Amino acid sequence: MKRTIYYGILPLLLLLVLAQSTPAQVAPRYLVRLADKANSPYSIQNPTAFLSERALARRQRQNIAVTESDLPVNPAYLQALRQTGAKVLYSSRWFNAALVEATDAQLAAIRNLPFYRSIEHGLPLANLNAQPTRGLARLGAVSQKLGTLETIDHGQMRNQLALLGVPAFQETGYRGQGMLIAVFDAGFLRANQVGYLRHLYNDQKVLDTHDYIGRDGDVYNDHNHGLNVLSTIAANQPGSLVGAAFEASFALYRTENEYSESPYEEVTWLLAAERADSLGADIINTSLGYNVFEGEFDTPAYNYTYANMDGQTTIVSRAARWAARKGILVVCSAGNEGNDAWRYITAPADVDSVVSVGATYLDRSIAPFSSIGPTANGLLKPDVAAVGAGVVVGNQVGQGGISTSNGTSFSAPQIAGMAAILWQAYPFLTAQQVRDVLRKSGHQASRPDNFLGYGVPNLATAQQIIQAEYGPLGQPSNSTIPTLLYPNPTTDELLLSLGSFFPGERVEFRILHPSGTLVSTSLQTIGPTVVIPVRYLSAGLYLLRFTTTQGTYTLRFIKQ
Repeated sequence: MKRTIYYGILPLLLLLVLAQSTPAQVAPRYLVRLADKANSPYSIQNPTAFLSERALARRQRQNIAVTESDLPVNPAYLQALRQTGAKVLYSSRWFNAALVEATDAQLAAIRNLPFYRSIEHGLPLANLNAQPTRGLARLGAVSQKLGTLETIDHGQMRNQLALLGVPAFQETGYRGQGMLIAVFDAGFLRANQVGYLRHLYNDQKVLDTHDYIGRDGDVYNDHNHGLNVLSTIAANQPGSLVGAAFEASFALYRTENEYSESPYEEVTWLLAAERADSLGADIINTSLGYNVFEGEFDTPAYNYTYANMDGQTTIVSRAARWAARKGILVVCSAGNEGNDAWRYITAPADVDSVVSVGATYLDRSIAPFSSIGPTANGLLKPDVAAVGAGVVVGNQVGQGGISTSNGTSFSAPQIAGMAAILWQAYPFLTAQQVRDVLRKSGHQASRPDNFLGYGVPNLATAQQIIQAEYGPLGQPSNSTIPTLLYPNPTTDELLLSLGSFFPGERVEFRILHPSGTLVSTSLQTIGPTVVIPVRYLSAGLYLLRFTTTQGTYTLRFIKQ
């Protein structure tokens, strides 16, 4: 991940950028942990004050309770921190912490506050006044961490997605509609200008952006890596680039600084994850990882060892654990360390509940650079794999060109897009059930290993597993009735496709709140497709229940 590679002479423009990259003098930044959330104006009885309706619906679908960990930091505590003269940049609900800029004197005053608990790591998160410690070599290290573009390739994404069964699944109507995917990366250079992503902006599918590094509000003027990643999920330019879930909605967050290396980037990952949670994201894709050893951190005191890759030690892994436990499917690159002395997966790919993704060639053999498992505590990793060697991605050349690239950075988003359309088709699954199905559908599920995990998953196989284990309508069943409920989420109406089953039966369709309270009923004659109006419903999660001669079935849907 963080290795020094030289790529020869860099363009003069890049040299000028590096020469001008010294920031203004600022006080050190600390993550201040606070003791409690006592006397907070927020309460778990009024969650809409700090979580969106979409976020609450995601939790309700998965029976995840709102707890004290969801409460924002006490505003009175934040004000007291400001009164010391420190600058509060952000706060963290899950860590109950504040990210502050503070001088030594201000930090001493903070330590004397009655609600002060500790300083994360006991050190500043970064030396923001220092020049990048490795100059041009740092950019080589970023290339190793993030993956590298190689040659222009006018081929298409079809082959890599066909390995996952994506094109055939898309033909059934599932293309990510209603799903929200948050992408964390180093920047999304010109993503709002390239042709293959124009639909996202025309259709207002980019719901949120934030730059946690530059804090300038613009995620489109930095590194191009996030653009390459996003293209594998969201591109929609038939004949050249079509991603796995191109009709999904997205939140784009810049959390990685390509010019320095510090735990500050782990904290920005945490902050982005909390923002994605509040927004109601279903999936987080992160093509970033942290292992950093042998002096690769700007501050050696932060260097990790393999023993720290236990899913519970690093800041970013603890953050990913929180995200997964809030019902978000976290999809993470395993790392590009397979050929290096480190070899192993990087954080947060070491987290038990994260979908860690390795890289293969098109023949499903492992790409040599793909990081391997197990975790330090013996957990099998990665979980699954996808094409990451010679993978086709979009770039920012002109109005958007095509390149091939290497890296688990690009295998992970393929799995994120695949998971999005699978979850769209079976919204009754929890995030961890989706992860379980992906693993079980891998080509080496009967003999998983620490090189490719359960192997390359396949949507057709995943569908068979879901119908065998949960029934096609989301409840344990031996039924083989094929069904399709779409669009889901919906705004106006639901279409229930029942094929040739129950022809001519008169059936009562009931819409209920998740609590079981009846909302409405309608009596219809079943044909190949039943149309159920829902425009009158308020936004939220509902159940659709109907009884036929073969039994009672319940489906979940979201009204937007």
